[in-house]
Amino acid sequence: MTPYSLLPLLFCLLMTQAWSAPVATRQTVLVESQRSARDASHDFYVDLLQLVLNNSREQWGEAKVEEVNGDFSQSRAFAALNSGQLHVFWAGTSKQRQQRFRAIEVPLFAGLLGVRVPVIRRDRLAEFRGYQTLVDWQGLLACQGSQWPDSDILEANGFRVTRIAKFDLMYSMLKQGRCDYFPRGLNEVGAELAAVGQQDLMAYEDVLITYPFPMYFFVAKDNEALYQRLSITLEAMAASGELRHFLFSHPTTAGLFPLARFDDSLRFRLTNALLPESTPLQRPELWLPLARP
Repeated sequence: MTPYSLLPLLFCLLMTQAWSAPVATRQTVLVESQRSARDASHDFYVDLLQLVLNNSREQWGEAKVEEVNGDFSQSRAFAALNSGQLHVFWAGTSKQRQQRFRAIEVPLFAGLLGVRVPVIRRDRLAEFRGYQTLVDWQGLLACQGSQWPDSDILEANGFRVTRIAKFDLMYSMLKQGRCDYFPRGLNEVGAELAAVGQQDLMAYEDVLITYPFPMYFFVAKDNEALYQRLSITLEAMAASGELRHFLFSHPTTAGLFPLARFDDSLRFRLTNALLPESTPLQRPELWLPLARP
C-alpha cells in the first residue's frame, strides 16, 4: 500500500476521533420544582437563576437550571443543599440560616418580600375596612408557614399566627375561615391570586405589614465555586440595574409596578430581630423605597 493510498484511511480516523472527542461538560444546577400551581413566583427564581448563569458563562462555563421533583418543606430543602440533592434554594433569611448555609446577600426582590399585603376572603372586605389599628390586626389570626421566619417575626411583634406545614393548605385554610388572612409578599401575591380557583380571595391593599426581610439564593456552606459565581454576578447585575429591570419586567412581578398605588396604604412597620448583622441595609441600591429599612 502506497503512502498516498493511506490518506483516505487517515482522514476517516481523524474524523472519527473529532466526533468522538469529549465535549466540554455543562454544569447542572439543581433546584426544587414548583410546589403547586399556586406557587406562581417559582418561575421568577428559575428564570433569574438561569439569567445569572448565562451572564457568568464566559468565566465559569455553561450551566443550566434543572428542577428536582420532591415535596420539599423549607427545612428539607435546606438539608438537601448539604446532601447535594439541591444546589440552590431561595428563601427569606435569618441568623440561623446564614450560620449554616452560604447566602448570596443581594435581595432578589429589592426588599419587597418584607412588604406584606394581607390576602383575605372577598366576602369579608367590609369587615376588614373596620380594622384600622395595630391592635386590631394583632387580634386577627394569620395563616403562615410553620418553618418560615415570617411566623417568628409576626409573633415577636404581637401577632397571632397559625403555623401550617404545606403551602397549598394555607390558602385552603383561609378559604375555610380557619384563619383570617394570609400575609403575602408584594412580589408573590399578584401571580398567586391570578391562579385558577382564587377568585373568592383578594389582596387587601389598604394595609401593608412591613419588616426588613430579604429573599436570597442559598447554597451549601462548602460550595464555594457556585457561591462565588452567583455572588459576583448578582452584585454586577444589581450595580448595572439589570436586576432591577428583571424585577420590573418579569411576568410574575411586572403587574406590581408602579408602586404609587400603595402611597396611601396604612402601614404597620415591624421589627425583625432575626436579621444577620451582615444584612446590607445601608445599601439603598439594593432596596426599593417602599421596602427600604
